[in-house]
Amino acid sequence: MWALPLPPLKPCRFRERKNRFLVEADVGPLHLPNSGRMTELLLPGTPCFYHPRPTLKTVGRMVLVESQGVLVGVDASLANCLLELLLKEGFFGSLSDLRKEVPFGGERLDFSAWIGDKEALWEAKNCNRVEEGLALFPDAPTPRGARHLRLLSAFARNGGLAHAVWMVQHPLAQAFALDPEDGFLYRAAREAEEAGVRLLAFRVRPALEALHLEGELPWVWLPPKENLEGHHQGHG
Repeated sequence: MWALPLPPLKPCRFRERKNRFLVEADVGPLHLPNSGRMTELLLPGTPCFYHPRPTLKTVGRMVLVESQGVLVGVDASLANCLLELLLKEGFFGSLSDLRKEVPFGGERLDFSAWIGDKEALWEAKNCNRVEEGLALFPDAPTPRGARHLRLLSAFARNGGLAHAVWMVQHPLAQAFALDPEDGFLYRAAREAEEAGVRLLAFRVRPALEALHLEGELPWVWLPPKENLEGHHQGHG
């Protein structure tokens, strides 16, 4: 449907992860713009593709990895770019006064705009964890993600249009779900849905030249974790 062009990429092989945002490859150290664990993707010897842009600490930025015979996107910052593409292509309707990095409630949300006479907010999230066709988010606990959803909920309850959009950079995804293991995020998403926040997930098919935005994924609500729900209820 839509395509986000990528910068020129070169092949490499993953060796090890040094910290959340730094990996070692056969070409040298690479910036990894993704705080997820990605243990199923980042295996020693895995073929990867990076954008060569040397800095003091790295030789470039990792963008794609090969897994199960397909390319998977690991640059989480591109979720914002994909959402911006949707916004500018009119997926959410005719927009006016589109702004990025909007201060709101002590945080920064990704986009704001007006749709007719209503103000709207959007927050983009990245996902590249897929298990047996089901995309799962998050790959590591994300208190920040829960805070963003609660801000969107408050905005929606006050009459605004609120959207949380997950970009799944994995072509094998057939549906999307929030992992109940992150109880805070799971509950925040349930509350957001009840408040009228629009929750969306899109499958993205990475290629060497572009990320192809293919369309919406069905949303699946997995059963909540009993102990997490009980703990939550016990503390009111």
